[in-house]
Amino acid sequence: MPDSLACLAIVPTYLRTAEDLDILLRCLVSLRETAPQADVLVVDDCSPATELVAMIGAAAAELEIELHRRPVNGGFSRAVNVGLRRALDEGRDALLVNADIEFRRPQWLEPMLARTDTTGALAAVVGARLLYPNGLLQHAGVYFSKLHRDWGHRFMHGPGDLREALVPCRCPVTGALQLIRHECLADVGIYDEGFRMGWEDVDYCLRVFASGRECIYEPMACATHLESIFRRRRGDGQDDWESQSNVALQRKYGTTDLSAYMPAYA
Repeated sequence: MPDSLACLAIVPTYLRTAEDLDILLRCLVSLRETAPQADVLVVDDCSPATELVAMIGAAAAELEIELHRRPVNGGFSRAVNVGLRRALDEGRDALLVNADIEFRRPQWLEPMLARTDTTGALAAVVGARLLYPNGLLQHAGVYFSKLHRDWGHRFMHGPGDLREALVPCRCPVTGALQLIRHECLADVGIYDEGFRMGWEDVDYCLRVFASGRECIYEPMACATHLESIFRRRRGDGQDDWESQSNVALQRKYGTTDLSAYMPAYA
């Protein structure tokens, strides 16, 4: 990526309540304070609370962010793809940031941008160590259970400073805080919009590995994650999206040998 082009941080939103707006603003303020070198694009996925979206617009100049409002609600992949297409067109690295992420520690972006893979090249996709507000681990990379043929977060609910979670690892990583290099976007593409809500990040990481590139978990990049605070609120026609995405993942990879994507230290 040319030095003159900043990383593009993409924050998808879907606001129903004043609490949602408060969570989003904490994300944006902390993002601006801890990573001022990144440009920020908020993509609103046609929130039902339009008056709250208007408040984001009013704060855009002060926070130095751009707001894009989608005309219809389409789900996570379709929202973040607005930003991924922009990053692809402009030759930028892209950084996905969930609206319920809060950055409480400085200098988290630098280790993501510097992260190499097991070959010594810059990692195509980089994930971060995410903590619950109580300090326990929410995400330290993603693993596949051969027994259950399902995906889960490594060391979930373990101590935030668990020794094993402080080591970089070659594995899929969550889209809640995920860096994607421009070169990877150009070759692998953007998110699969067939995944409306959930598993789109796992699918993307599997596509990255299949292309010969690597996804790496970087523990020095650390943030707080409320985890699915918006997704827990059902309704607005979205109730079946997550189950449909799960079915799509099983159909796509149900007979695939996934042993090559098991965690390996970088």
